[in-house]
Amino acid sequence: MADSYTVLAGKLGYAGSERLKKVLRRLMDEEEAAIVASLPCSVSELAQKLGKSEENVNSKLKGLFEKGVIFMTSKGYQFARDILQLHDATATDVRMDRVWGRELLDLWEDFCEAEWYADWAKFVKALNTPVWRIIPARKAISEETKLLPSEDVQAILDKSTRFALAQCSCRRIVARCDSPLDVCLQLNRAAEYAINRGSGKELTRDGAMKIMDVAEEAGLVHSVYNTSGIPNVICNCCADCCVFYYPLTKFSVLEKGVARSRFQAEVDKASCKGCQTCIERCPFEALEMVKVLGEKKLKAQVISEKCFGCGVCVVGCESAAMKLVAVRPPEHIPAQE
Repeated sequence: MADSYTVLAGKLGYAGSERLKKVLRRLMDEEEAAIVASLPCSVSELAQKLGKSEENVNSKLKGLFEKGVIFMTSKGYQFARDILQLHDATATDVRMDRVWGRELLDLWEDFCEAEWYADWAKFVKALNTPVWRIIPARKAISEETKLLPSEDVQAILDKSTRFALAQCSCRRIVARCDSPLDVCLQLNRAAEYAINRGSGKELTRDGAMKIMDVAEEAGLVHSVYNTSGIPNVICNCCADCCVFYYPLTKFSVLEKGVARSRFQAEVDKASCKGCQTCIERCPFEALEMVKVLGEKKLKAQVISEKCFGCGVCVVGCESAAMKLVAVRPPEHIPAQE
């Protein structure tokens, strides 16, 4: 009979992965793994099956929930549904650093780089619709621009009722850049989960908006799941570390997994001072410097086929020579299922 770690790795599609089993062994001891492998199951059934008291089983379940290994659903506690959920939940919690140091994060990085990134890219390549979508930076949008509720940071926050802040699991794991960590914004149901679990700090609506401003100034890309509904999470991503942007770019399937915003950057060459700040800030290499007739300095120019409409360049343009313009219809954003 397979041991509990093999069973759990198999539920995630990696029964033969020794790297993933190392992650699971770091997260759970053998008794905890046996409990999780038996889920979903009532506390009384678990206690009888494992020969433990219900009090003992309840205590173990609470600890596993706090570590991000199991999640409360309408059917009770259940193991993570996929690698992405387990990755994000277990790597975001800074409290665990006191227990594991960097060991867990390093184990995650090893597994992702050696096995999961390639499989993740293969999965994404087969999709008909990207699962992730960019929403434009608030500071990059002019007042007269009409935004849809699902792409408007202010509207999203106004329609949300609870807010929490967590650290970016991706940047904690791979640490390829020095972008801020405290910018992963949880909303509504996700915020309740983070607050109840203790992995996130509760925010006010104004506090949530300040986080979005910090992210925009830092050159991070606002990203949400690709539906027209109000998201439960707004990630603020970098191209160096994010599990969407980094591996999907590496395997040349970024556009299969990440939908552009409805906007595209545009440069007023007469106002451009040629400082190249936009070149440095753009996460998609969608800008170039070109010679302009009658000008000594090179000026910025958008490479339209590479621009994802995040607005990072617009926010950083001190000469106000850049703006976002709508180039895609409202139907670009899929209806909520």
